[in-house]
Amino acid sequence: MTTEPIQPYPDTGLLAVGARLAFGVTALAIFIAIIAPGWLLPKVLHSHYLEHFAAFYIAAIAGAAAMPRVQIRRIGVGYVVFAAALELLQVLRGLPHDRAWNNLIADTGGIAAALAPVVVERFRARFAPRPAA
Repeated sequence: MTTEPIQPYPDTGLLAVGARLAFGVTALAIFIAIIAPGWLLPKVLHSHYLEHFAAFYIAAIAGAAAMPRVQIRRIGVGYVVFAAALELLQVLRGLPHDRAWNNLIADTGGIAAALAPVVVERFRARFAPRPAA
């Protein structure tokens, strides 16, 4: 039985374009959610911090899909810098420091939760399969 090598997916393929579109939409949605007045935003979850976690979880997954050739570490750091900049903007707009810090922790948790399975899978791939006994 012969196996043909897997052909690389084209950068202009529907899934690749969709992933980049999702990346842009999630980043834009988070930015708009930060600058929009609170009464304008829908309450999706019962916890403000869980909403931060979920938003950055989804955004990090979209970012990882949109940038398959970029190191996961760079994607994670980029998102943490983005989150920190947004929380700094919130502090400048009058949000108490402790709440902004808690928001950043929730944001970072979402990023880590989204990217950790990729890191673990790459770690596991480094080990050669054991021969059958």
